[in-house]
Amino acid sequence: MRHTFKIAGALITMVLIADAPRVLGQAQAPAGAANPDGPRMKFSETVFDFGKIKSSEPVRHEFIVTNVGTTTLDIVAVQPGCPGCTTALPWDRQIEPGKTGKIPIQFNPHGFSGPVSKYVTVSSTDPVQGSQMLQFRANVWQPIEVQPAYVYFMPAEGEETNETKVVRIVSNLEEPVTLAPPECSNPALKLELKTIQPGKEFALHVTHPGSVSNASPQAQITIGTSSTNVPIIKVTAHIMPQPALVISPLQITLPASLAAGHRHTQMIRNNSRTLLKVTEASVNAEDVTVQINESQPGKLFLLMVNFPANFRKHSDQPLELTVKTTNPKRPVIKIPIIEATTLTPASLQRLPTPPAVTK
Repeated sequence: MRHTFKIAGALITMVLIADAPRVLGQAQAPAGAANPDGPRMKFSETVFDFGKIKSSEPVRHEFIVTNVGTTTLDIVAVQPGCPGCTTALPWDRQIEPGKTGKIPIQFNPHGFSGPVSKYVTVSSTDPVQGSQMLQFRANVWQPIEVQPAYVYFMPAEGEETNETKVVRIVSNLEEPVTLAPPECSNPALKLELKTIQPGKEFALHVTHPGSVSNASPQAQITIGTSSTNVPIIKVTAHIMPQPALVISPLQITLPASLAAGHRHTQMIRNNSRTLLKVTEASVNAEDVTVQINESQPGKLFLLMVNFPANFRKHSDQPLELTVKTTNPKRPVIKIPIIEATTLTPASLQRLPTPPAVTK
């Protein structure tokens, strides 16, 4: 019993010793904690709101940072999250203890419309918080909003799609705005300007016939306005013809060893507006099977080609995968199949020796 009391007393003594700093009001730093001395970075604000700004005028704000530490604080980097629209202007790189520094940020709102939020990361020699993320917001005001400013047409080659894109034009000006008839650098595009709300809202309909093979890949559309703030509205149209059928890959390459067999996936994508049918897929070799999977009805097909174990070609005829389609210009698709060659020791000896590098 006496031995039991001795053990209990020893345990209580150990607990009291371990807890002594807290009892005496002394905070004990955890193992591996940073030295409490040194530079400390503290910002007066980490979020700033520019409010309503014009899209034509860059804005600037200075974030204020104070060194609340005991040694010199170095601001080593200021990295904008949007390098194309946000610029870090020359900042105070060294800040003495108790002093403040400025980190000026400039935002170019050109091309933006409505609410915008961007970030900037500040890196320093603060051992506790080495980096700080700053945020600024703005509500970009456009005298005349154009959405979208870019339209894209991707017609299938040789097919008349007659596709139409609609561009919304809204005036935020107090006075009514009138628009002149639109003009285009590409006569293949058909333009129609409709009035939704007189003086305030309009809709530009841009139509591409899809059958013009020699059309320019880019067209500039301009609309004159009665506003001195925005005398001309610009819309860019991109025309990117696509092949009616896309075959990927263009050939099937078998591995050098087919001891365990081989499975190949062949893709056929239909860019035409007319739905496609793919049938009678086969390979001109024994024991090779082909399965057609219609991933997207009439649009995307995956052909699973299975080569048996120890497959060998038994004729001099070139191997190929043959597929029939309902596309009038490509009723039959033939995809070549080639065998990868293996370099033998004898063939390696015949390879040319690379020239010596002279120093």
